[in-house]
Amino acid sequence: MTSPAAADVPAPPARPSVLRTFVTVDGIGSRWPAAVRAAAAFALPASILLGAGLGRTALLAALGGFAVLYGENRPYRIRWRVILTAGLALVVSAGSLGALAHVAGATPSTAASLGLVAASVVLSALVVFVGNALRIGPPGPFFLVLTGGVALSVVQHGVSPLEVVAVTAAGVAGSLVVGMAPALVGRRAPEAAAVAAATTSVEAYLDAGASRSSHLRQGAGGALLQAWSVLHDGAQVDGPLARRLWEAHHRVHTGTDPDPGDPVAMAPLPRPSIARRLRSAIHVDSPAAVATVRVTVAATVAGVVSVLCGLSRPDWAIVAVVLVLQLGPDRIRGALRGAHRLVGTTAGVGLFALIHHLAPGPVVLVVLLAVLTFLIELAVVSNYGLAVMAITPLALSMSASGPAIATPALDRILETVIGVAVGIGALWVVAPRAHRRTTRFTRARALTAMARLLDVVSWAPVTSPTAMERRRDVQWSLMEAELAAGAAAVDEPAFARDDWPRHVRLRATVHELLGLCWRRGTAPSIDDDETRALRDAVADLSVDAVLSPSRGRG
Repeated sequence: MTSPAAADVPAPPARPSVLRTFVTVDGIGSRWPAAVRAAAAFALPASILLGAGLGRTALLAALGGFAVLYGENRPYRIRWRVILTAGLALVVSAGSLGALAHVAGATPSTAASLGLVAASVVLSALVVFVGNALRIGPPGPFFLVLTGGVALSVVQHGVSPLEVVAVTAAGVAGSLVVGMAPALVGRRAPEAAAVAAATTSVEAYLDAGASRSSHLRQGAGGALLQAWSVLHDGAQVDGPLARRLWEAHHRVHTGTDPDPGDPVAMAPLPRPSIARRLRSAIHVDSPAAVATVRVTVAATVAGVVSVLCGLSRPDWAIVAVVLVLQLGPDRIRGALRGAHRLVGTTAGVGLFALIHHLAPGPVVLVVLLAVLTFLIELAVVSNYGLAVMAITPLALSMSASGPAIATPALDRILETVIGVAVGIGALWVVAPRAHRRTTRFTRARALTAMARLLDVVSWAPVTSPTAMERRRDVQWSLMEAELAAGAAAVDEPAFARDDWPRHVRLRATVHELLGLCWRRGTAPSIDDDETRALRDAVADLSVDAVLSPSRGRG
């Protein structure tokens, strides 16, 4: 195997256009079914609670309604568990911060306010670490922190913590009903969608005639890995969908269609367990650890500044910090999320002022908040600014108290400015070159995974349990390295000019190794002659990483 020539090295990812991130709505049209479910997950329990006489407290059902967002695209076989797990986390967030707010009282002292800030920081650090370690993706840890902040506020305004917990739990129940309802009309829809996305990605790669080091090949590999994980989640690794996915996988590695009579070989293993992913992220240079350190520092600073400035909702500043930093060590995109947060919050406060001025009754307010929930889910992936513009009046409507809103509205904007400024500052001040560290760390993980796989296939069949696990680890580690290298290229193009060719060589070597294993099928172990070039490539990449002039810790 030869490394890609310099002229063939694909360009690293370019920095996103600032203007485009504010005006783009790519993919928004495909999200309306999920948006309808999000709105229904709030409206259903809120309407029932409203009919039971709970008044404005019924609006807090939206806190539990966020649980449905975490179940999207999951097979129904496990979706109910995901929704209940997310729902439990939301209830714990609301209950714990609500209880602390009850102890602190309606007008907490400065010391008590700082204690509430400390609790919010601990919550933020915990959910950001877990979210990044497990690669939860949108909506990420944000709603867990938002839920705790809203609960803290409403309890300080006189709502019982137990009532907050009960209404949040009712929202979780609504999420479960609404999230599972589509199974009645399309039981295998999530699995079919994942397989369709993978096959489309594979065909795009093959039709382009791209090399193994291209981003199209990497995209096809990622889509295949995701689809196999979804089929495992849905217990569908031996049916028609698995056959279709296996054929697409075969085309990626061989460039040809399998013979009709070929049996489906053993399916790739699913993603590593939750415990294993959490353990692997416990390292100072892991993306999850870097994100957690930054969130801890920035949330503490933003919360303390907010308290010392006499603002009423330091949790709002902490929420802004989390939104900026929640998705890992990604300075440019993090700064753009901060800009979206600031612009969206300002527009959202204006929208909240309009709603407050119109003074709608409880029934109309439930309808309005359901529409806002619909807009949040519709835009949360494609346009943060639009999503935040809807999140802000939703959160403020749940926690609003009293007729006067001028001072609270100004406070929300000031708190957002503090949180965004501190969060963006943390991206450049706290571990400013962390993107270099995470790139080297994840690449080292991938190289180690390849070396371990090569050791196994020298004496065991490539379909043995140990070899299958090592193959999965190689693919999984490459995905981590891809995310880290892509973020580093956007954050520091000068670094990427030197480093990106190494990542492209890593890509090509991984795909060559996985392709060799696939082509061997159920044959005996691979002899040294077949793997010598791969071993040399891994060794060269390892030496190159050690001798890299950019190896400083940053």
